Order: sequence, then C-alpha cells, then structure tokens
Amino acid sequence: TESIFTITDGASVVIDPNNGSIQKWTLSATRTPSAANFVDGQSITLAVTSGSNAIVWTDASWGGSGVVWKTNAGVLPPLNGSGITFIVLWKLDGQVYGARVGDA
Repeated sequence: TESIFTITDGASVVIDPNNGSIQKWTLSATRTPSAANFVDGQSITLAVTSGSNAIVWTDASWGGSGVVWKTNAGVLPPLNGSGITFIVLWKLDGQVYGARVGDA
C-alpha cells in the first residue's frame, strides 16, 4: 500500500516525496511548485485537478531549469480541463524528470 497525501494549494507549493508516493493536488490558480527532498531513484505520482489552471515546472529545485519532460515530445504536457491528470515525477542523476500518464 502506498501512502496518499493531499497537497495544500497556495502561492508557494513544495512537492516533497517524504509526504507520500501518491499526492493529490487541486489547483486554485496557476502555480510554480518547487521540489524538496527528492533523492536519486525516488519517484512520486501526482493526481492533479486543474480546472483552467496550469503548473509551471521551471523552478531550479527540480534540477537545471526545471522538470525535463519525457512525454509530449519533451514539451510540458497540458493538464485536463476536467477530471484528474496523472503525472509521474522521478529523479535520476540530480535531475527530476516528468511524464504525463495517458491522454485523459
């Protein structure tokens, strides 16, 4: 059984894998989260409910100039306008990578 954590949305959001391997996040505005406590080989799954909001993954705490996307031809994947978007984030060699799971 994996632990599930609900992220409290706000102007400053920190995504920390120590909170749980599955994290739920409902956006009330466009957010630019930072990362904390990711170690190489660690991953989390985000379940994001966004409405018309977006996530900007450019904070340097993810490594380099932000999350490196391995889906959607390397471009930040769009979030679903309704329902949940699943995103997997994992760290390898000091960089956090991301992949959107599925099309909807």
